[in-house]
Amino acid sequence: MHKYLWMIALIILNGCMVGPDYQRPRNHIPDEWVPQPVVEEIEVSDEAPFTEWWEIFGDPLLTCYINLAAVYNNDVLVAEANFRQARAIRMVTAAPFFPQLAADFNGTRTSFSKNGPLFSILPPTSTATSRPDNAATGANSQFVAQVPQLQNLFNATLDLTWEIDLFGKTRRNIQSATAQMQALCEQRNAQLITVIAEVARNYIEIRSNQEKLSLTNENIELVESSAEIIRNRFKAGLSNQLDLERIEAELAQIRATIPSIEASLFSGIYALSVLTGNLPETLLEEMLPFKDLPQIPLELAIGIRSDILRRRPDIRQTERQLAAATADIGVAVASFFPTITLFGDEGFQSLKFSNLFSGRSNTWSYGGDVNLPIFQGGKLVGNLHATQAAQCAAAFTYKQTVLVALQEAEGAFTAFMQDLRTTKQLEDSVGRNEHIVKLSNERYVKGLASLTDLLDSERQLISIQQNTLDAKTAALLDIIKLYKALGGGWDSCRLGCQE
Repeated sequence: MHKYLWMIALIILNGCMVGPDYQRPRNHIPDEWVPQPVVEEIEVSDEAPFTEWWEIFGDPLLTCYINLAAVYNNDVLVAEANFRQARAIRMVTAAPFFPQLAADFNGTRTSFSKNGPLFSILPPTSTATSRPDNAATGANSQFVAQVPQLQNLFNATLDLTWEIDLFGKTRRNIQSATAQMQALCEQRNAQLITVIAEVARNYIEIRSNQEKLSLTNENIELVESSAEIIRNRFKAGLSNQLDLERIEAELAQIRATIPSIEASLFSGIYALSVLTGNLPETLLEEMLPFKDLPQIPLELAIGIRSDILRRRPDIRQTERQLAAATADIGVAVASFFPTITLFGDEGFQSLKFSNLFSGRSNTWSYGGDVNLPIFQGGKLVGNLHATQAAQCAAAFTYKQTVLVALQEAEGAFTAFMQDLRTTKQLEDSVGRNEHIVKLSNERYVKGLASLTDLLDSERQLISIQQNTLDAKTAALLDIIKLYKALGGGWDSCRLGCQE
């Protein structure tokens, strides 16, 4: 018997697998990035991107929140659970490749019908000495009880079934399940990148709103000092009511911007708390105290452009989905071929439990089944065409994901360089406008300039300061988008994906 099992195993191992064999797509992407304007203050290198890129901001609190989100964020935990589910499904899918052995123990007690074929009460006129020829002719025939009316039956057997994977249907199913499991692993990594970027984005926006609030209060003090001058001049009869009302209106307009800034500040803290797996108010006490916006890093490592294919989890995910779709074609093709199943059982059967395991109670049966589909009404052909179309869609999805990844990376890189140039120009303009406001105040006090000139210079300074803060914030957010587009951040806490 063992000799035959080894022969069957050899047949399976050497059996063919119908359907196409998967080959990874080949991409021809240049290593060089699109040329960008040179900014002297920043150094961009083609070294491998930082694994924990958020540390370039030099903010320990930001690093702490990202580490918390990586462990406790619910979207990441859902993605991890989906991966574990896919890993378990792969185990289920691989099970038919091996013989299925089951032990069966059962006992029954049956009451047979007295009017049934196995039991009948003899007629009152019947005698045990009826002539034999009557049974042959059917005349005056009688039925003798074959079994007792109540009967016990006990079984103890081992059942074996094994579908021989001669044409690779099960192996293709395993390939598909493995690729789907790996795709969900990469989906988890992509979700982790998204969460890390969201934590960093919310943190930067919170600090930006705090600086915006501080800047607004400084501007209120600036206009308030001008208003105090006008009030004193009005009391002295050197200014009119119109100038006083105009400066008071300017103050009210600036103060009116504070509630919306505070609302954005609290909204960002609530979002940051939820991203770390906490209630919205959890981080209020820790985040409300003012802290400066992180400085723009002067050194960036972005690697070579073609490395995006290796680093981006969403690209790796779609590549694995393409592999799964290719394996599904093999499953569909294998459905056209015969399925061969071996089965058997061996054990004990007895009417009495006391002698169930005696040698005379032994029972066994072995056999095989060959099932060849002949006519399925187009079911198999339709299924094959559907899997081929699904593979085609997966291939185009992969290509589009690669193009979108390149677009996002190039776009973020360009936006950062341009926002950096804008920031440098605006910072120079802030100093000049502060000097203009100072001169306008002096000229107004001396009566050499109108209130309109003073207010215009103050509005210009406030606008330039706000634009500078916005440009700096945008540059920091562009760095986050850039490293997200490069696919960084998941390496430090990746799942154990099978390659």
